[in-house]
Amino acid sequence: MSEETATERATRLIARGNPAGLLYGAIITGAVMSATANHVPSTARVVLAAVFVLAVYWLADVYVRAFSDQFTHAGSPLPRRMAAAVRHESRVLLGGVPALVVVVVAALLGADTALAVNLALWLTVAELGAVGYLGARSAGSSRRTAFWESLAAALLGVVMVVAKTFLH
Repeated sequence: MSEETATERATRLIARGNPAGLLYGAIITGAVMSATANHVPSTARVVLAAVFVLAVYWLADVYVRAFSDQFTHAGSPLPRRMAAAVRHESRVLLGGVPALVVVVVAALLGADTALAVNLALWLTVAELGAVGYLGARSAGSSRRTAFWESLAAALLGVVMVVAKTFLH
């Protein structure tokens, strides 16, 4: 039996559950940080805004999933649908964690808000690109095609970095 590589392990972990939720969480968190970083007085306010919006987005996803599942899971009681939605959509929260951790750690190490958010946004670019690459490779794409997929996936993160500059 062959040993699982780091790439295979990462792909398996991302694919488990709701990979779209991870991406949504990363994108929402990055977008809120990009929009607020230049307009709030502290890194703590950026983090609070990002956590608040991420939580609202997660709750909206849970709500929509639980109530729309009535159409495909007729007769399933609301508590069961809610529990399933909370489990499935928890990946949205998880997707926002890397950027939030980077901002907090950077601030604790003395970075100002702009630098802390820039680091988090570039991490988001890398995160989106990595998921794009791993997804393409998992689908059987060549390394070259996966590279182009990763660039396309990372593009939204780059847009957030650029937007932060123009929102100043």
